[in-house]
Amino acid sequence: MFPMVTEFMNYGQQTVRAARYIGQGFMITLSHANRLPVTIQYPYEKLITSERFRGRIHFEFDKCIACEVCVRVCPIDLPVVDWKLETDIRKKRLLNYSIDFGICIFVVIALSIVQQIAYQ
Repeated sequence: MFPMVTEFMNYGQQTVRAARYIGQGFMITLSHANRLPVTIQYPYEKLITSERFRGRIHFEFDKCIACEVCVRVCPIDLPVVDWKLETDIRKKRLLNYSIDFGICIFVVIALSIVQQIAYQ
């Protein structure tokens, strides 16, 4: 065939392919138009978090008995517990408790076990 005819056929195929891609994108856009909005109006509506949410770790200094269970259960041995043994009452007194949140992987297993021990 003539080179001009083959170029025209390739141009026609490319035009049909481009129109098909544009049509597919438009169909996806229309399918999303029928959905309900997912946005939550924060101050007025609160997002319900799951029970196993791995967010901020809650620690109560007054309830800690310095048993160091959290250090043993933590997979990366991150909590640092400083305590002093008071000989007159034979109990440990917590001096300092710290966690480096730059390294923490937020496995709340450690503190959930400690909270179970503290509430007993």
